[in-house]
Amino acid sequence: MRDNEFTRILDWPGYRVFRHEINETAKTLRLWVRRKGGNRKLICSGCGKRFTEAHDSYPQCGVRIEKVGQLPSKAPFSKDFEDAVGLACESAAVRQVARQFGLAASTVRAIDLRYLQRWNATRRKDRLRQIGVDEIYFGKQTKFITVVSNLETGEPLWFGRDRKQETLDEFFRRQLKESQRKRIEAACVDIWWPFTNSIEQWAPNCRIVYDKFHVLQHANRAIDEVRRAEFFRKGGHMRGVVKGKRGCC
Repeated sequence: MRDNEFTRILDWPGYRVFRHEINETAKTLRLWVRRKGGNRKLICSGCGKRFTEAHDSYPQCGVRIEKVGQLPSKAPFSKDFEDAVGLACESAAVRQVARQFGLAASTVRAIDLRYLQRWNATRRKDRLRQIGVDEIYFGKQTKFITVVSNLETGEPLWFGRDRKQETLDEFFRRQLKESQRKRIEAACVDIWWPFTNSIEQWAPNCRIVYDKFHVLQHANRAIDEVRRAEFFRKGGHMRGVVKGKRGCC
């Protein structure tokens, strides 16, 4: 196999295999991996011009170092360094990345969080046409949180405390523009009226689809009520026919 084939198999974003060694006797495979250089342009810290190689120079600048983008925070790291740490966190555990860069695990977590926030702010987001709204039970103190997801991509979009109508109202008000709300075609929810009322108010073109699990749950409850009513209405030996028969009238 060639090096580029191992690169495709590993599928490590930003890295490529440049050498491999197979030992048939020991049945081992060794891979040498380096970060992809790509077509990234370097920026001169003197004049701000872009160049491709470190030995390129301009007479008016003299000897200069590369201009390194800094972050608008108190963290003593450059953007390139934090991007490298965040990229490493995509394929390795926090403790492993901490050992690799000589950092504390808590520092790596903080860097990874900032890296993800920058990525989320600049990434291309898919058009939102179908949403799913559900709640998750989080215990006695927090109780419920509301989760909104993109049903077409399976991506969770937003989390809100509690499961009130005001909770979902906050998602529509703060996370979506009016044009985005109008483009929502369908929403899958359980039979919880605060969610339904919020969707009807904020997404006028949205069709509400109830979760089939909850629909069947309500149907089974209605059947049980009918069965119990018929059991008490019938007398004598007819009660024996109805007893223990789900759905029997």
